[in-house]
Amino acid sequence: MEKVSAACAMEWSIKLEKSLRSKNPVKAVEAILETGEKLEQWSKEPESAIAVYNLFGLVPEEDKLFSNTILLRLVDAFCVGDKLVKLAVVRVFMSMFKLSRGKNKSESATWFLSKARVCNHLEILIRVKNVYDKGDTESKALALILFGCWRDFASEFAPVRYLIFTSLVSSHDLEVRSSLFAAACFCEVADDFALVVLGMLNDMVKFPEIMQKTRLAAVRVFAKMGCSHAIANRAFKICMKLMLDSPKEDNLIPFLVSLTKLASRSTHLASELTEVIMPFLSEDKTSHVRAAVLRCLHFLIERGMCFSLAHEREIASVSSLLKQEDLSSDMQLKALQIFQKILVYKLCMIDAFELHQLIAIVENASLSQIFSSSCLAISILVGIWKEIERTAEIRSIEVSSTSLPLQLVVLIMDRVTLLGRLCCDPFQAEDAVVSDVQDLLKVLHLYVGKHSELRLLVLEKVRLFLELIVNLNDGLRKADGAHELLFGVINYKGKRGAVMRSEFLASIHKFLIVFLEDLEDNDNLLSEIYEKVKHITEFVRSCSFIDFHTQMIFTLLLHSPILWGFSVNDDAGNSGVSFVADIVNYGIVSLDCSNQILMEKNYWPAYRAGVYAARLGAWVTSAMIFDQLKTNVQSDINCCWLKSLTYLSHAEGKFQLLLTPSDSVKLVNWLKSNSFLPELSKDDASGEFARCLVLHEAYMNLQSSLGMLGNIIASREVFCFQTWLLVLKTRLLETVLELVECLGLLNQDIHNKKQVEEKISTGCNSLQQLPRISIQLQKLAKEFDMLATCFIDIDVSSSSIITAFSLSCSVLAFAAGIILFLPGFSFQEVLVPFTSQSGLCSRLVQDLVRRLWKVDPEICKKLNILVKTNESLNCLHLQPRNQVLRVCGKVKMLLSICRDALSCTYGLQNQSMSMHKEEIMSEITKSCRNLLSQAIMKWMQIPFGIPKYFFNIRYSRCAKL
Repeated sequence: MEKVSAACAMEWSIKLEKSLRSKNPVKAVEAILETGEKLEQWSKEPESAIAVYNLFGLVPEEDKLFSNTILLRLVDAFCVGDKLVKLAVVRVFMSMFKLSRGKNKSESATWFLSKARVCNHLEILIRVKNVYDKGDTESKALALILFGCWRDFASEFAPVRYLIFTSLVSSHDLEVRSSLFAAACFCEVADDFALVVLGMLNDMVKFPEIMQKTRLAAVRVFAKMGCSHAIANRAFKICMKLMLDSPKEDNLIPFLVSLTKLASRSTHLASELTEVIMPFLSEDKTSHVRAAVLRCLHFLIERGMCFSLAHEREIASVSSLLKQEDLSSDMQLKALQIFQKILVYKLCMIDAFELHQLIAIVENASLSQIFSSSCLAISILVGIWKEIERTAEIRSIEVSSTSLPLQLVVLIMDRVTLLGRLCCDPFQAEDAVVSDVQDLLKVLHLYVGKHSELRLLVLEKVRLFLELIVNLNDGLRKADGAHELLFGVINYKGKRGAVMRSEFLASIHKFLIVFLEDLEDNDNLLSEIYEKVKHITEFVRSCSFIDFHTQMIFTLLLHSPILWGFSVNDDAGNSGVSFVADIVNYGIVSLDCSNQILMEKNYWPAYRAGVYAARLGAWVTSAMIFDQLKTNVQSDINCCWLKSLTYLSHAEGKFQLLLTPSDSVKLVNWLKSNSFLPELSKDDASGEFARCLVLHEAYMNLQSSLGMLGNIIASREVFCFQTWLLVLKTRLLETVLELVECLGLLNQDIHNKKQVEEKISTGCNSLQQLPRISIQLQKLAKEFDMLATCFIDIDVSSSSIITAFSLSCSVLAFAAGIILFLPGFSFQEVLVPFTSQSGLCSRLVQDLVRRLWKVDPEICKKLNILVKTNESLNCLHLQPRNQVLRVCGKVKMLLSICRDALSCTYGLQNQSMSMHKEEIMSEITKSCRNLLSQAIMKWMQIPFGIPKYFFNIRYSRCAKL
């Protein structure tokens, strides 16, 4: 274990003593500075406890003894040393004094140079006072600086106070400035001392013959008069009067700084200062005075003094600064930050008329040139507009008439385009350019999320930017007579420009991914958006110099779940958007790209492409990649992992091909012609019977995938999440298969038709099994919830996928358990002991309502009606973070199943009241069979996807649970 500073104190003390006795003055100075660095480190460490003393074999308080010895030895060196030694000692104590800045009173009472820690402080003060009394002007100045650094114990020593007072009226400017430093330090801790100094400062600043440097140093002391409110208030008034009486504009800046620091301690003083300095922002003042005022306002804003500026006059004054071209871009940026802060405060108490006035001010300010040259300025402007929109939404104020949203999109993309042009300039190709583009695309994504009307414009701008960076030329032609070394540098920079293009392409791809993910709440523009994304993809594919990996990941964008479409109609009866035939064609393109990547033996890019394809649900592509990669790895762990992924992709790929059998023939034919994936490319049965076969084969593949993970020795710790998820998916498929076999679902081919009819005629036995299956599905839903909860570092998208699995289990559990809600039918004998039928009904409804109460309140109301009045529901608690659902295509499909189950339940309840039990049994069996058949077919069509977290291969702490 490394020693703490307290354990090294004795060694440091001895080393310092030896160096100071050396006749070489340079060595003494080096030792003093080295000791200073060690003391700084020591001062940052907490005080040593008894356990530390015992650990390093120290006697209690031994460290304080040696620390005081070191301090006393440094003071002795100051007393007897030459000028260089004195300067070195002062530098050490100044560095330690700066560390005390910002400490609160409790921390200051125990810090390294506090009175409690320096036991021999009187001896130290007396020795340095002797140097002051006998020394020259420079020695006196250095001694005064030391007194200031030791303010915690020197401020109470009357002789030192007297020295400072007498030095303030000295005829030597150096001594006066040093005494001002010491006085400022004392004023921060001693009220009575500050009162005396305050009167002397008033006279000193007014004294006409004083040097300018000394006058400015005196003005800075006013900022230290904040030990009490009364003194700060008095110092503020004196300093304000001196500033207003000052004839020179150059003297304004130090006065402003001191006044601002004093005003930051009081809301009343901040308001008073604002009223005085706001006129200084007018154009008749010099640019450096306006810049100083901006810095002062920014200082107040950062300390929460926004209220003093939240008036129309001040807002207009600050916004006008954005158009003053003589101000530097840094100052304009500060003005924009001030504008943002006061605007946020103003929005808390604004009405409709004032809000429209603010919008006009923001629109006018957005024309400033700073937005064409600063990414941060654009981000701030977008933040301002989002705050305005949020306020308008809360107050129900219409703001759609403004053109600012469109202007912001154009502003962002124009800046992105300008940065993109820099990649062709060999001397501008830097990492900061790529970082700025990435930041702007993030801002654009956050901004467009609530502006669906701008999405087509954004995609068009992205396409134009993509064409720009692809078509740019490097222009790296060697001029006649150019030096070889210079051309080599330019050539290197040009290659960096080519790398930047690749990084731009990657940034655009990431932007398009999150852009498409946000479309799940709004499908009105899907057809047009699909065409835009298709044009982008076609353009990337047309560029011969773009590698196959980039072409593939852009092609896979068309396989985004939102663009894949769903075959279920929504509540309005509108058909879901489907581009399946086109997407299958692009699936073949992605297979071609994958094959090219594998032929080039780019195995790592191929693996990443396979993972990306799996996450998007392009399971045929991922199955082909993983199947080829498993034969090209040498590690047993990697081989088992790739085999597991291959089996998983096979299982999901069967569902994918089953969705569109007519269009998927092209994919199957491509696989056959290239001799890939014979298991996926074989001819299977057709019709509904094929679905039952697919379920069984997928179940077997999932078991094989799970078995491959079990072959890995470290699977329990490293593949904890993967194993757990596969176990739950396997059990889910097993339960669905049991449900299929229970009622003979999806099994209507000619050979089994007679058996199905017999099952329907004797459906009572089958219905008896449904409550047990419903309980199994409900347990699976809770286990999926636990899976998402146990991994605290799981990302949001992965958590949402697991939540969708959990919801699907809950919906299927309700659909399988609808017979429990029929009056006059008892299934108590098939339930587990101590479980009532009414209690099970309540749990089924409660679990579903808990998940859907924010998604579809109408369904929740209908579900609550099913539960008897004497059964209490506990569904009013908020959902956990990892169970918050978004209304996406997957959720809409599950809601459709839930509505069908509710409709079937109410229909059967009405029929059971008017028919005998023997008559209704056949009808119940047929209705349940049709409901569950349709539910399972819809469930098989849902592209749940695979969590991104599934591909995080690392040790998990929760594996020990």
